Amino acid sequence: MTGALIQHGQPGHRDYERQELFHVLEPVARENLELVQKRMADADVDALIVNRSDNLRYLVGYGPYDSFSLSAEHGAVVTQSGEPTIVAAPRLASDLDDRHWLADVVPFSTTKGETAETFATVLEERGVADGIVALDPHMEYRFARKLEASLPGCELCDAGDLLFEARAVKTDAEIALIDEGLSVAELAIEAGIEAVEVGVRECEVSGAIMNAMLSAGAAGAYALPAIVSSGVRWSRCQEYPSRKRIRRGEFVQLDEGPMWKGYYSELARMAFPGTPSDEQRSMYQATFAAHEAAIDAVEPGATGREVYDAARDVFVEFGYEEWLTDGDIGHGIGVVAHEPPYVGPTADVTLEENMIVMIEPGLFRRGIAGVRFEDMVLVTDRGREVLSRTPHPDHEKFI
Repeated sequence: MTGALIQHGQPGHRDYERQELFHVLEPVARENLELVQKRMADADVDALIVNRSDNLRYLVGYGPYDSFSLSAEHGAVVTQSGEPTIVAAPRLASDLDDRHWLADVVPFSTTKGETAETFATVLEERGVADGIVALDPHMEYRFARKLEASLPGCELCDAGDLLFEARAVKTDAEIALIDEGLSVAELAIEAGIEAVEVGVRECEVSGAIMNAMLSAGAAGAYALPAIVSSGVRWSRCQEYPSRKRIRRGEFVQLDEGPMWKGYYSELARMAFPGTPSDEQRSMYQATFAAHEAAIDAVEPGATGREVYDAARDVFVEFGYEEWLTDGDIGHGIGVVAHEPPYVGPTADVTLEENMIVMIEPGLFRRGIAGVRFEDMVLVTDRGREVLSRTPHPDHEKFI
């Protein structure tokens, strides 16, 4: 697999990678676009404006690698039919004009404050100036006010539900890209597992993970650097790597998620150098059983809360209810690392075929230790398919 991947450090790497991303994401984005346009028609939404990088990648196959980047330099206008219009700063517009699959790329004036006016002009040209316009849920308030002032006949609304409901159900093309990225995540997590030794620093293990991801061609990762946390540090959950040396007889958490061709994947495993104590063995067994119970509860028609309850019941049975993670124990993944559907005590969303959920119940005893695994699960017409393939290292020590 790695032989066909983009190699960093080659001449023109970023330029080549960007052109390849346009090419790869065009059919994916076109299919996403058709689905969103149908939802727009059903909801009587005449136009949609997006400017966050994840929504841009989803709909037009273009956007910064940073999942949460709010761009002041580009956005896109989508109507119920036809191709979107990209609105961009002149330097980006000229860059996109002859390389992006969308023909309609409009530059806006670099004069401060004229971005909204350019979008208003596009809406007028598309014949929806007096219609219902849904805005990216992360759009700046001042942009909305200026757009409203330029188009007093339009009605603005939030596009959050429309976008996230569409993004939650993956197309076959999206699933294929995410699964490709998962292969890179597995390669990276295996490099991290191999690097775990007594006396090695957490940051060195994280470096091994990051090197494997980037060498394979990943464009970045949701966690920079990759999460590696050992012993009592992991009892607080989501501790980034430090210079702490790994000790014998403590849990080591490895958690990472590369961006691959515009989509994220994610994977987490526990390593354990040495021999576990009875208490450590009990914590591991409880968490692993809860993890398996949650996975088994994933199926069409189940709610995120029901999947959460399946894991919680196991922790209660083991007597660990008070140390169960009190928030979500799972989430969707796609053009961002964490997106709907969520799995948690208040998650009422109903799972559907082709949704992908990351299952990750955890047990955290503050000041003592933490245990958590994470796997990617696809909702199928008959139940579920676990896409993750990496074995759990040191599992035999806890059985």
